[in-house]
Amino acid sequence: MKPTDFGPAIEPKWQLAERLVTEVRTAVEKQHLTPLDGARVISSITATLFGYDEFILREVSPETLLATSMRR
Repeated sequence: MKPTDFGPAIEPKWQLAERLVTEVRTAVEKQHLTPLDGARVISSITATLFGYDEFILREVSPETLLATSMRR
């Protein structure tokens, strides 16, 4: 993959991840999931979509994603 191909290739996955994480965050807020279960689901989402979960989880933890608000 060329550097110029990276953005267009990753953007659809990033948008999907954002929607899924928002759903998980809402489920945790409504107490349909525990925070730990929400973090596990987010870990699975990132591992599945991006394939490098160890890097993502080390840099941005699921707990951090659940604790922060969405910026628009």
